[in-house]
Parts: sequence; structure tokens; C-alpha cells
Amino acid sequence: MTKNTQSLALLTTLIAGTALAGDCDWMPLGTGAGPAAYATAVLSDGRPVFGGSINGASGAFVDHIVIWDGMGWVEPGGGVDGFVRTILALPEGGMIAGGQFHQAGQVSAGLIAKWDGTEWSPLGLGLDAGSCRALLRTNDGEIIAAGSFLQADNQPAWGIAKWDGKQWTKLGNNTDGGGFSGYFTPEPSPTIAYDLEEMPNGDIIACGNFTQVDGLSIRGIARWDGNQWHPLGTGLSNVPRAMTLLPNGDLMVAGVFGQAGGVNCNGIAIWNGSNWSAVGDGFNGINQRSPWDLETTAQGKVIMSGAFDQVDSVLANNIAMYDPATDSWSPLGTGMALRIQTSVWDVAVDPSGVIYAGGQFISAGGNSDAWNVAMFDCNITCPADLTGDGQLDFFDVSAFLNAFTNNQPSADFTGDGVWDFFDVSAFLNAFNQGCP
Repeated sequence: MTKNTQSLALLTTLIAGTALAGDCDWMPLGTGAGPAAYATAVLSDGRPVFGGSINGASGAFVDHIVIWDGMGWVEPGGGVDGFVRTILALPEGGMIAGGQFHQAGQVSAGLIAKWDGTEWSPLGLGLDAGSCRALLRTNDGEIIAAGSFLQADNQPAWGIAKWDGKQWTKLGNNTDGGGFSGYFTPEPSPTIAYDLEEMPNGDIIACGNFTQVDGLSIRGIARWDGNQWHPLGTGLSNVPRAMTLLPNGDLMVAGVFGQAGGVNCNGIAIWNGSNWSAVGDGFNGINQRSPWDLETTAQGKVIMSGAFDQVDSVLANNIAMYDPATDSWSPLGTGMALRIQTSVWDVAVDPSGVIYAGGQFISAGGNSDAWNVAMFDCNITCPADLTGDGQLDFFDVSAFLNAFTNNQPSADFTGDGVWDFFDVSAFLNAFNQGCP
């Protein structure tokens, strides 16, 4: 039989089936990871990393942090010995992880450690007595850590500290470590900082469950100017959980508060540097437990995740997108399956707009393989759609046969420069999988 005849015999079973290609969709990463992913980031090489209470990923045992390399899960350096609550990707490569652990790989690391792509290393003597819940790299290259810890480098530092590459220092003037004290009640977690942002002028914003900062009465959100802390207006009526900078430099905040600066806002508000304003009707569904993350994409949109089913009267299951240009919300597909414990704890967005979500959910977009981790891609490609019409059918089979017979690059599905049975098999697999 000729090469073309052999190929045709293999491909005839495909002609009856078709599959449509969608513009955007939720996709699994392997068969998921769990029991829960609390943190996610995109490394400088484009790979997503997830941390949490994770002890298994696609059936393999892991220790709390894993990287998806496009084909499978990789555990960096043996992982860490406790929960990962936050991950900061570094522009030079690698990452810093924070949480509730005391060892990373083979080194001691108090609640925080750095992975350089090869090995883990501590940041000084680290943090102690609590957890690290937020990390920020400033434009000056310093690292800010925040959470519920009480010490940094064995010195008092209540909930927030700065690492300059050599040592930790507190952000505050009080001898007891400055930082955060007091807290909103009732709230399951006492004094804790949940998120950090850097303003265009270099000021640092911290938000969380606190009512005092460095001895000052400041409710839920505070600004550090490099020397001292300041309130943002009269603050928030209850706990904020997440923040992000909008393209115009304003600060968007989400949480379980009902007022910001005395303005009714139902959990979502914007600070313009002088005043607070509401964002539409905020959370107004039935299942409204809490937002957990806000991220601004390179395209200027805002991704919000958490535990909710409706925002500004738009149905959105635990994740939604806000467009500041039109002041409007939209769902991301069908989101995550609604259950009592479902929550999307954290999201990360790569420069092309691909969204990675980590949390505690049994499916995303109806796909049960998207267990606790998933990606939402609006740049989905379908390699078997050789005609580019968004549908897999006889014409794609014919196009493959023609390209295969003439040794054209589009038929070299294995990329080895040889046109053989393995290319036919790879095309068969791609065709049978359909288009997303």
C-alpha cells in the first residue's frame, strides 16, 4: 500500500464525526489537584503554578505546590511541608511562596521561601507565629509580605514586613512591631492582612481584617507612604479581601463590607485617591459568601473570583470579568459548579489573557477533570482544523492527506521532520479530541 492509501484507511473512520470550535472555554489541567488550591501565579516562562493544601495532582502525591508544564505536573524541589497561601512570580524567574510552612525542600523556611528554578532558599530567618497571606514586589525590587504573623527575622512585625534582599524590617513606628491590630467581629480569622497593592506613586496599600494600624484607628484598608500609615477616607464597614489597580490608577476593592467611606456599595468599591464610589449594585445574588481575588489583565479587564453567583445582576458562578471602560460585568463561561463549599480562591492571568484559577470546586465549565484548578482560554487553537473553518469534518481529513502526501509542514504533527505513521496517529488523536 502507498503512504496515502495507508493513511486513508486510518482516516475513514473520522469522516462521520464533526466538532465545533468555541472562542473561549474552561479547560482542565490534567485531572486536577487537591484538596484545594489557595494560590496561583504565572511564572516568567509562562507556566502556571498552584499552591494550597494540595497533596495530589493528577493522581500523584505532592507537597502543597505544583507547576503545570503543559504535559503534566512538576513538584518544585520537593515542595513545602505546609499550606501555601500566596505565590509571587519573579520577573527574573522563579517565585516566592508564603503560607503556613516551616520547611521548603531541604531547608528551614519560616512561612516564606524562594524557588530559583533549581532549589529553595529562605529569606533571612523568615516570619513566625501565624501565616503569610499576601506578597508584593515593589517597583524598587523589595518584597512586602503580609498576613497574620507577629515576627520577621525574630523581631516584632505585626502582620506586615519588608525584605530588602538582606533583612526584614517592620512597616510601622510602634516598638511592638507597628502593623495591624484590632479586628472586625464576628470574623473567623482575627487580625490579618489579605492583600497588597502598590499605587502609581509607590505608596503601599494593605487590606484585611483590622481596625487599627500602628496605633491609629484605620478600618480595613491602609496606605503606607514609606514613613507612616494613613487611612483611605473613613475606611470600610467590614472586611475587604482583595484589591487591584485599574488601568487609570484607581484602586478597586472587594470584600464583605456594605459601605466604603460611608457610601453603600455591597461589597465592591473604587478609591480614586480622594473618594469612594460603588461599582454597580455589587453582589446581589443568593449565594454571596465572599470574593477572594481581583486581578487586572494586560488587556485592562478585571477578573474577580470567590464564592458568589451574581454580581450587579449578572449571573456568574464564582468568577466574573469587569470592564472598566463600560462599567459592566460578564460571566466567564458557566464558571464553577455551585456547591456549598465551592470557592475560587485565586486567579492569575498571563500576558495573552489566559486565566488560571485555583480553588475548591468539582468542575469548571462543566468539565469534571477541572478539579480545583482550571484554565480559561480565549486563544484556543485546534490543530486538526486544517481548513480553519472552526469545524472538524471531511475537508480537514482531505487537507491532511494532501499535506501528508506532499510532505508539507502542516502534516508533520509530531514535529520531527519525518512524515510517517506517527503523524497520522497524532492527527487522529487531535481529530478525535475535537475542538474546545
